[in-house]
Amino acid sequence: MFNYLMIYAVELICIALIWIIGTIIFLTKHKKGIAKFLGISFAVFLIVFIVSFIFERPQMDLKEIENIEVKTQVNIKKPKIHYHFQDVTDKVRINNNIDLNTIGEYKVEFVLDTFLGKYSVEDKVKVEDTTPPEIKLEGEEEYKQSYSKEYQEPGYTAIDAYEGEIKDKIEIIKEEINENEYNIKYVVQDLSGNKTEKIRHVIIIDDVPPKITLNGSSHIYIKQNENYNESGAKAIDEKDGDLTEKIEIIGEVNSSKIGEYTITYKVSDTKGNEAIATRRVTVSSAETIIAQNGENGEKGVIYLTFDDGPTTSSTPRILDILKEKNVKATFFILNYDQEGERLVKREYAEGHTVAIHGYSHKYDQIYQSVDTYMNNLTKLQDKIQQSIGYKATITRFPGGSSNTVSRRYCQGIMTTLSKEVVNRGFTYFDWNVNSGDADTAKTSDAVYNNVVKGLSKSRANVVLMHDFSNNTKTINALANIIDYGYANGYVFKPITKDTQMVTHKPNN
Repeated sequence: MFNYLMIYAVELICIALIWIIGTIIFLTKHKKGIAKFLGISFAVFLIVFIVSFIFERPQMDLKEIENIEVKTQVNIKKPKIHYHFQDVTDKVRINNNIDLNTIGEYKVEFVLDTFLGKYSVEDKVKVEDTTPPEIKLEGEEEYKQSYSKEYQEPGYTAIDAYEGEIKDKIEIIKEEINENEYNIKYVVQDLSGNKTEKIRHVIIIDDVPPKITLNGSSHIYIKQNENYNESGAKAIDEKDGDLTEKIEIIGEVNSSKIGEYTITYKVSDTKGNEAIATRRVTVSSAETIIAQNGENGEKGVIYLTFDDGPTTSSTPRILDILKEKNVKATFFILNYDQEGERLVKREYAEGHTVAIHGYSHKYDQIYQSVDTYMNNLTKLQDKIQQSIGYKATITRFPGGSSNTVSRRYCQGIMTTLSKEVVNRGFTYFDWNVNSGDADTAKTSDAVYNNVVKGLSKSRANVVLMHDFSNNTKTINALANIIDYGYANGYVFKPITKDTQMVTHKPNN
C-alpha cells in the first residue's frame, strides 16, 4: 500500500507546487483580489484531485504470480491489487483454462470491477514439473556379494510425479572403488530435465569355505582286529591356497570292537569359513564268508536266471519259449519304463520269480557305500511292489558277490554287503553255471555248450543268462538247453525264498 500512497502524495505535492508558484506570480502582478485567487486556486486543486481519484487505475503487482507444479491442486495466487487506498485483492476474479495435469504455458486474466467498469489484466502462468523422479532400490543399499558369484541385481523402480513409471530410463553405472568394493549408480532424468541419482554400495566378501577332499573312500570297511590306516585328506581354499597342513582330524577307530566309527576333518580359512568332511569306518566281524556251490541245495534242479532285463527285444521271446516248454525261471531285473512294466507283470503272471538286480547297474554309483547300494536295492523293490503288489526279497549283486570292480569305489564293501543284505531280510544268489552269453560265448552253440557242460546232478544248478537287448545267442540256445535238461532227468524250478543260496566268496 505504501507505493500507492506515495503516488498520491507526489500528485498532491506537484499540484501544491504549481499553486504556490502561480500564487507568487499572481501576487507579484496583482496585489488586489487575493481572496478571490485563493478560492479559485483551491477549487482548481480540488477538481484536479477529484478527477485524479475517479480516473485512478488499479495498481497490480504481477511479479507475485508464481508458476504451478504439475499434478497438484494448488490455486493460482492472486496478485496484490490496491485501488482507492484499499487492498482489494480478495475482490479480484480469475479467468483461466489451466490444466493442472499437463505441462505448458497458460493465459490468465485478472478482473476487477471499478467505478469506470471492468478492469482486467492478462498474464501467463506456467504449469511445470520441477520435482525429480524417485528411485527406490529393492534389497539392501549396502549389498554383500560373494566373490564366487556374479552380482545379482535385487531390483529397482523409478517413479516420476508427471510421467509415472520410468524404470526403463534408468542408466546403471558401475564405479570401481577397489578390488573389494564398488558402487552401482542408478541415474534417471525425466522429460523436464529433473535428475535423480541413487547409490548401492557393493562389498565383495569371502564366504566360500575351503574344499576338503578325502584321500581314499568316504566309507571304509575293515574286519575286526584289522589295522585302520588313516589316509588323510587335502584342503584347498580359492583365496588362501593349500590348507592341508591345517586340517584337524577328530575321531578314532577301535578295530577290536565291531561298529560304525566317524572320522571328522575340519579346516578354516583366514576369513573363518569352515569346511567339514567325514569318513565312515565300519568294523565288521572277521568271520569268513563261506561260498555255497549248490551242494546243499536240491540236487538235479536247474534254476534258469536272466539278468539285466526287461527289454522288448529279448524278454518277450524268452517268455514265449519258457511258456511253450512249461518252465518257470527267475528274472533279476533292472529299472524299467512303461513297456518294461508290462513285461514285469507278464513275468509275474506266468509264474516266474521277479527278483532284484538293482535300480541301476552302474558300479561307480552303487558301490560307493553300503547306504548307496541298499538305496539302489530298496528303490527298485518299492517300484516292483507298486507294479505287481509283490515285495521282492531275492537279489543278485551286479557283477556278483565275488566282483573286484567294487574295490575302485569302496574298500571291503562286498564283504560287508554280503552279510548286510541278509541281515536286512534279503537272500542273494550268485551262480555256479555260467552261460557266458555276456562275454566269452559268441554264438548260440557256445551258450548251449557252456550250460550243459556246467550242469551237475549232484547239486543245485543256478544258470547265469541275460535278457538284455537283442541277446539272440541265448534266445536261440534256450529251447535246446531246456530239452537237454528234460532229456537228462533234470527238473526246472524258479528261485524262491526257500531255495538254498548259491554264493561266491567275496573278493573285496
